Amino acid sequence: MERLLSCLMLGYLTWNLRISDAQGEYCHGWLDINGNYHDGFQCPEDFDTADATVCCGSCALRYCCAAVDARLDQGSCTNDREVENTEFAARNFTPALAFGYLFDFFLALVA
Repeated sequence: MERLLSCLMLGYLTWNLRISDAQGEYCHGWLDINGNYHDGFQCPEDFDTADATVCCGSCALRYCCAAVDARLDQGSCTNDREVENTEFAARNFTPALAFGYLFDFFLALVA
């Protein structure tokens, strides 16, 4: 029974490794020239050929292709972060915390 279980586990791991080797690169999300964020995707995509496993294009427009020499160096792209909403800033609660600590201190002195 243990031998069967170990064989099944080995087969499962081998199958998963074979599937993961068939996948290509991951094209990271990016901001286009209009400031619109595009989610990243795994190559090849739905309508790509099976050999389109490389992330190609430019930092502003990414796609999957088969030409390794046309590979996009995504590490050099600076537009890979979604724009943060700067309209609303987080409130600073430090004064409220300091007042709370002082209040607790005075309560401890009185008690």
